[in-house]
Amino acid sequence: MSGSPIIQDGKLVGAVTHVLVNDPTRGYGIFIENMLDAAG
Repeated sequence: MSGSPIIQDGKLVGAVTHVLVNDPTRGYGIFIENMLDAAG
């Protein structure tokens, strides 16, 4: 998995895919369900 994991209530819920260079408080993430679906 590429990116930093997103943990919520002690569970892996997704990953940060990238952060905006001009505003590091904003970025994009992907939910774990989407990653698992893509993995087959």
